[in-house]
Amino acid sequence: MPPSSSRSAIPGIQPAPGFSFRDGQRAFLRKLARAYEQGRRNHLGVFVPGYGKTLTALGAFQVARSMGVADRLVVFVPRGNLRDQYADPDEMARMLHWIGAPPMRFCVADSSEVFLKNRSIPIVVATYQYACGRSGNRALQQYCQRGNPLFVLDEIHHLPEDGTWSDAVGNLQRRSLIGLSGTPLRSDGKPLFGVPHKVVTSEDGTRSRYYDALHEVSLREAHAEGGILKRIEAHVVDYSITMVEEDTGRQVEFTLQELKTELEDEADVDRYFARRSLRFHDVYLETLLGPAVTRFQAKRADLSATVGSQVRSPQMLVICMSNRHAADVLDFMKRRYSSLRCTRIGQDVPPPKRARRLEAYRRGEIDVMVQVDMIGEGTDIKTISVIAKLDLVSARSKTLQQIFRGMRYYDGWNEDANVCDVFTSDDLGLSDTLDWMTREVQEGVRLREDPSSRPSPEKPEQDDRSSWNVTSVSENDFETHAVEMSGSGNRAALRVRRQKFDPEDAAALNVSEREDALRKECSTLANRLARELQDRGRQVSIRDVHAAAKKRFRKSQKDMPLALLKKKKQWLKRCLQMKRLV
Repeated sequence: MPPSSSRSAIPGIQPAPGFSFRDGQRAFLRKLARAYEQGRRNHLGVFVPGYGKTLTALGAFQVARSMGVADRLVVFVPRGNLRDQYADPDEMARMLHWIGAPPMRFCVADSSEVFLKNRSIPIVVATYQYACGRSGNRALQQYCQRGNPLFVLDEIHHLPEDGTWSDAVGNLQRRSLIGLSGTPLRSDGKPLFGVPHKVVTSEDGTRSRYYDALHEVSLREAHAEGGILKRIEAHVVDYSITMVEEDTGRQVEFTLQELKTELEDEADVDRYFARRSLRFHDVYLETLLGPAVTRFQAKRADLSATVGSQVRSPQMLVICMSNRHAADVLDFMKRRYSSLRCTRIGQDVPPPKRARRLEAYRRGEIDVMVQVDMIGEGTDIKTISVIAKLDLVSARSKTLQQIFRGMRYYDGWNEDANVCDVFTSDDLGLSDTLDWMTREVQEGVRLREDPSSRPSPEKPEQDDRSSWNVTSVSENDFETHAVEMSGSGNRAALRVRRQKFDPEDAAALNVSEREDALRKECSTLANRLARELQDRGRQVSIRDVHAAAKKRFRKSQKDMPLALLKKKKQWLKRCLQMKRLV
């Protein structure tokens, strides 16, 4: 049951004794009632995973029923969400009781064999896949025409305005629509189906379209409430890569983050080959998975020493870029960490075997699951506590969904154990996203510890959540590696040698000298950028360049530490490449 808080009047809601909504749920339902009074019918609710979207959907239906807006509810969900969120009749009955609704029957529509034997049923939970089928869409049309349905679209970020799922839902009669999502963004930039949007004009005149949520519950607010999500600790690994052409002897050295920028045109086949092959190599896997497994084993040992065997042990999730990659990673895990129970799932694994392995993972019989985007939204395995992200996905919305799989709070552990560790490599450029998540969590914990500074859940505040802007992040400690590539063209061979970086070794890195050198490099690049922009007719001085950098990185160049100077250098290079301040 959600944590207790003060009650407030919501049309149609008569909470059962001992029950109360979460702050964000109550705020959403009260705003929904006001919007219905004003004649507004389409809305968006943004709730972090674990916040109780099912309960919110049922509460919204009760509000709509009491106000004469709707008399039946159709919840659309991705097929993978049925098990953990909507298919349990006992849980649905409990939630209806909590909000003071009368007992109501519901059915699940995922195949023609089980759908709508009785079309007077007030609640239907349908998968988007079912709605896209000819017979399913026809049956839903007949059902919706018999009344005034409220549509709740779960995980609405899957529905662009011109998508297949959107077309199927758009073909159905409805009285009101509510979209729900934890990350209502799409990497392709397309607006979401059916929900309000607003256009924002920036200082430079650029117009951007963002969603307009009726209410949002952010990471910060969820952690301020507590008991919803784990905290997050991010670990980012970078590399130094050296490639050698046998014919010419030419050497090229760069970090993986620089490699990502170089590969935007993929003109250099050797570099492309190095990047693709590196992720299959034992050195890369050892470097990224080694610290992740070490942390994983330490967490299991600490928990065992604290509470013994009374609670579930932490589990680890590894995200790979392909079925072949996952197979190689699983082979590596079995060779290096044979004491751990590991398996994998993917599209190349037969569905029955895939289902058995996933079920064993749910029950805690598997320690490490290696997979390719098979554990997505709605998969509720609260004991996932370490995530190793080895794939090539860098889109912010998708990255957040991946990380959210390990962030659901587990009541069986104490507060200190409810931490999700994320390990990834720096070539994906995820430092900004991970830093934003970490800062949001830290600020939420601070607000929880100091309730007097916590704003009202309905108080409007200036916030950048709708645009999900993030700022720079200091890098974590990392090991450096060198990759030698000999030969030419596609037949080049890959050799890797490991170099241990010792932060205590003054000879390995003189921080002060390196900072001075980077400041000089940044000054040179800033001068060059200012001249470049002036030549293109823009009134930009070197002072303007440094001011833009200070706004982005929140520090002047003279106060920047080594890691931040590296970020500024990379930013200046991108600005030169794009011929503008980015």
